[in-house]
Amino acid sequence: MPSPNPQTATAAGNTAASGLPSAPQLGGNSLPMQALRSQIGRIARCGAPVAIRGESGTGKELAARAIHAQGARASAPFIAVNCGAIPEALMEAEFFGCRPGAYTGALHERQGFFQAAHGGSLLLDEVDDLPLAMQVKLLRVLQERRVRKLGGSSDEAVDVRILCASQHGLARGVAAGTFRQDLFFRLNVIELALPPLRERRGDLQVLCEAILARLAPGQAVSLAPPVLAALTAYAFPGNVRELENMLERALAFADGGVIALDGLGLQSAAGITPLQAGPALPERQLCLPGMAVCGVPLDVYLRQVERDMIMQALVQACYHRVRAARQLGLSVRQLRYRMQKLTIQEALP
Repeated sequence: MPSPNPQTATAAGNTAASGLPSAPQLGGNSLPMQALRSQIGRIARCGAPVAIRGESGTGKELAARAIHAQGARASAPFIAVNCGAIPEALMEAEFFGCRPGAYTGALHERQGFFQAAHGGSLLLDEVDDLPLAMQVKLLRVLQERRVRKLGGSSDEAVDVRILCASQHGLARGVAAGTFRQDLFFRLNVIELALPPLRERRGDLQVLCEAILARLAPGQAVSLAPPVLAALTAYAFPGNVRELENMLERALAFADGGVIALDGLGLQSAAGITPLQAGPALPERQLCLPGMAVCGVPLDVYLRQVERDMIMQALVQACYHRVRAARQLGLSVRQLRYRMQKLTIQEALP
């Protein structure tokens, strides 16, 4: 069993008490963003658990950092953990720590995420990806406010404010039977919904200016006149993260510090690259149970469609699995499972 390492969390460290962290912030002056910042200010004053809901790229971790930075725990650690990126075999040791000899290769005592965040805040990103067995252990920690290290015989107290994030909200997992209802009630004390970029298009100019200032500090970079109009008409399925990636690409092709329309690489006016059309069914063909689709058994046809969609997402994400998973609306673990099931690993370059 490989050695867990809490330092591999998505982000960790202390946050200054004077406000939001210096790099990237929840920018924008639209009404949805003004309402969001007002909510964050009120939420920060209490210590209740917060469930942050928002599409990929809307800034769920930034909202969590803002809650931490404006609260009483601002001078203590803020630890962000991507629950979907931790192998299931390592979860208990990563979250709760381990004693020497707890497993082969465990030579030293290690802290878990809860101990590292003691006195501060712990963000559980993609918390609905946790397996049910781990949900039970997490529920006990939240109830008792104590953790027991893997291989240990005694509990130790932890004082942590729990923040969690998910794309679709935890209620959806409860309805599907993949998320425990009792854990839902523990985590979903306050729900904070983040608006997608398409609902606050008036923030585009401010966001572009802030992103370009961060990507090219000290340089004079401007947008060509048609660019802002094109961005306003774009659907942004990847939200602010997609905007940032788009501007970073356009900056590389900018001529004389001016970002042109062709440098953005906009995929389509709908914001989604259309999939290649599959084989069409013959006109008036009836599909009865057990019949094949265009001469192909239905399960084989659906398997190929799923395989093609995953391969297309991987290519568009330059084989970066985290970005591909976000594009498909899956967790990294779900994507990894499907790739293994569909033998996609062998097809990758």
